[in-house]
Amino acid sequence: MSELRFSASRASAPRVAPAFTRPGAAAHGFSLIIAMLMLAVIGLASAAIMRNATSGDQVATNNRLQTQANQSAQFALRFCEAQLGQAPAARGATLLDAATPAAWTAQRNWTASGSRAAHTLSVTDIGSSVPPRVPPQCLMEATALPHVYTITARGFSPDFRADDRTGATRSGAAVWLQATVYADDGDAAPGAGGSGQGDGAAPASSCAGGCALRVRQRVWQQLLTPPF
Repeated sequence: MSELRFSASRASAPRVAPAFTRPGAAAHGFSLIIAMLMLAVIGLASAAIMRNATSGDQVATNNRLQTQANQSAQFALRFCEAQLGQAPAARGATLLDAATPAAWTAQRNWTASGSRAAHTLSVTDIGSSVPPRVPPQCLMEATALPHVYTITARGFSPDFRADDRTGATRSGAAVWLQATVYADDGDAAPGAGGSGQGDGAAPASSCAGGCALRVRQRVWQQLLTPPF
């Protein structure tokens, strides 16, 4: 009887199918996560590279514009220095008298017209078939010291834009240069004494500023803090 009961209970028990797991399923899921992480890292690296490349291009462009403005200012500075070597009637730029404060510190002398306005170089002054889009300017003036003159120039990049009210730079680049020049009519020399004057006194000019001057010494600098 017991054998019959055991056989009956075994026959009536439901059969459960064994669980089936596909080989490699867990490995495939882990690989997907790794691939997604790698894609995210590659995307971030690509964005960083593109950003650095854009920043490098901007730096190179700014350096090029700054160099163009510097070259333009150098040209204007040399132009006004050369004007000192000409007779007053032949000068294209006006030599201003000494003033306090100095003429180059006044914004109106650079942005407005007038007898004390800075000289804006023309196409003839530049002497090039391709003049700069924004012409440079220079201003020369006497100082309180005999035979000592100050020449200030500023040059611009092609994309220069100025504020209409203040004249300050809104876009582009502007470079300011200034030279301190010792120049006389050709008879004097730095530190030389003259007749009727004490040792070391500046000699009197034979033409009292009415003739061409000869530049004997010059020092120049870039103005890192321009007046406006």
